[in-house]
Amino acid sequence: MPVHISPSDASRPDADWALMLRRGLIRRCPRCGGGNLFRTWWSIKERCPRCGVRFVREEGYFTGVYLVNFGVVLAVLFVMIMGVAVWLGSNPGASAVPFLVVGTVVAIAVPVLFYPFARTIWAALDLAMAPMELDEILDATEAEDDDDGDAGAG
Repeated sequence: MPVHISPSDASRPDADWALMLRRGLIRRCPRCGGGNLFRTWWSIKERCPRCGVRFVREEGYFTGVYLVNFGVVLAVLFVMIMGVAVWLGSNPGASAVPFLVVGTVVAIAVPVLFYPFARTIWAALDLAMAPMELDEILDATEAEDDDDGDAGAG
């Protein structure tokens, strides 16, 4: 079955950036909204099983995942620190030890729990900033036709 794709398909994303970001926030493919993207908590499939888009588009691609994850952890800890500062300011004799323990647990738990979300959010941000080129669209279409979204490591 021949693939009918034109060069204009490469110049526009499949969805607007807000929709792609919403899809990333709920661990969906930013291009098509398909699910079942992860083999394990830590391992994403090479391609979307539904549309065939490749998640690792270049060498070092998922370095941005760590930036997204780090930013979320910093934001959560900042809000906690501001809350603790206000609370300790209104309760001068209170101990900060419980807050330090909770902060340590949060600093360890949030990146672990948020990691798969960071992967799909980064995929959405990247796809919004750098829409697929014609060769990527053809590659995804061929992979979609092969129905092999689980090949390779991601």
